[in-house]
Amino acid sequence: MSTRPSLVIAGATGFIGTRLVEAAIAAGYQVTRLVRSLPREVPEHCTDVVWNPSAHDLDERVLAGAAGVVCLNGAPLVGKVWTRSYKQTLWKSRIDSVDTIVDAIVRLPADDRPACFISGSAIGFYGPDCGDAVLHEGSSQGAGFLAELCGAWESCAQRCAEEAGVRTVSVRTGLVMGADGGLLGILQHLYRAGLGGQLSDGKAWMSTISVIDHVRAILFLVARDDIEGPVNLTCPEPCENKVWNRLLGRHLQRPAVLRVPCGPLATLFPYAVGETVLASQRALPIRLLDAGFIFTAPHVADIFNSILPQKRG
Repeated sequence: MSTRPSLVIAGATGFIGTRLVEAAIAAGYQVTRLVRSLPREVPEHCTDVVWNPSAHDLDERVLAGAAGVVCLNGAPLVGKVWTRSYKQTLWKSRIDSVDTIVDAIVRLPADDRPACFISGSAIGFYGPDCGDAVLHEGSSQGAGFLAELCGAWESCAQRCAEEAGVRTVSVRTGLVMGADGGLLGILQHLYRAGLGGQLSDGKAWMSTISVIDHVRAILFLVARDDIEGPVNLTCPEPCENKVWNRLLGRHLQRPAVLRVPCGPLATLFPYAVGETVLASQRALPIRLLDAGFIFTAPHVADIFNSILPQKRG
């Protein structure tokens, strides 16, 4: 039997979840991945348990005594057309997952419940058209589908605190940057081909975070028993799109002089682009900074330098 503290992770095989599993194991946790089907390979210090959130099927004993439960489950927000059907998928994939975990925690005896529950959310909570306003965890909920989804998502997670007495954190995630996933994983290929450019007038604020700092922040929140409620997971220095575009072009040593009109993008991906990529959200991670969390990449230039190899020769 492992003497390592247990960390249960749902959404463990995705872009962020895969790296969270690796970081958690390196930090000394015994990880349990909640999966839909058993994969062929399981890392050392990791076990897999099959669950079915759409059927609210999860054996609560899997969560007993855990140092934390992290739920990152949810259908992709970016790169999809938000049809009425896909909006239902976005909603159900998140709410069903959180509901299933919270119900399982509630069924456990009080002494066996996990120490904390970390649930996903997004800075979409604040709405897409925030202009230059600085957004902190106390800022009001905005309008739009994604804001409504995030509000319901967080309310669902909060049941864990209200009904089970378990410390609960909702991580309002910004645009997560990684070399092989997230927005940067898609756009870097366009920039390397010389097809990069700012969006419209370039004045929309982009609140990003490196995938490295994202998983570090989650583990930080698991360990800090004095933090609960919403927490912004963004780097402390957001920038306008025109700055982001210029820095990425410079980093990749490629021209980035195009100006991309918003209209065609919004037509290709209705709602999805307007509420994510084209949104102006100047979010700051006030609670993380106040708690003493140190970012390895506090600015988008640091993110590019830390995760994105430059073209050589």
